[in-house]
Amino acid sequence: MSKVHHVIIGPGMEGKVDNLRFLTKNWPSKYGLTPEVMPIFWKDAEHFDTKLARITDEIDSFIQKGDTVSLIGCSASGSAMLNAFIERKDKVHKVVNLDGFVRPGTARGFRNFDVRSAQSIAFRESVMLFAELEKTLTPQDKKKILTVRPFFGDELVPPDSVVIQGALNKTVPMGEHIISIAMALIWYQPIIAFLKT
Repeated sequence: MSKVHHVIIGPGMEGKVDNLRFLTKNWPSKYGLTPEVMPIFWKDAEHFDTKLARITDEIDSFIQKGDTVSLIGCSASGSAMLNAFIERKDKVHKVVNLDGFVRPGTARGFRNFDVRSAQSIAFRESVMLFAELEKTLTPQDKKKILTVRPFFGDELVPPDSVVIQGALNKTVPMGEHIISIAMALIWYQPIIAFLKT
């Protein structure tokens, strides 16, 4: 019996898991990848360490079956999936940050991190945790990381908050935050190629 390649996908701040399930519904037949959209509930009062434990438990449950596990963090979940990767580096195959903050960055105004994180303590904790742990990533670790951001700009997340030096950093030929994430999941082949290699 062949291994299943599970791709655990974390949603953005609004937690629209049904949308992500719809966007990735053809992955099993088209790419041989099994999407596992995981609710994060960013706007509840729970701290990030509890959310991280649920993600790593999910990883462990698939690994115990002998399956392959990759991670995709969409928007608010980008840093969360990277933190989970750091917790399970020897188990996770690949991780994709799809237009999510990985550090506060330097943007002002609406894209300022304090503004973007005001509605979720767990999101703030997740980004600050990865910003601290990023320096522990080895060159080998970074070969397992892909970041994707819109080429024509993002009104919510500035580029310097997405890119990870030494990882594979790509742009999708789109603009606008939500549309770029949706289109990347539907047809952006570099994500699929990265997960499958």
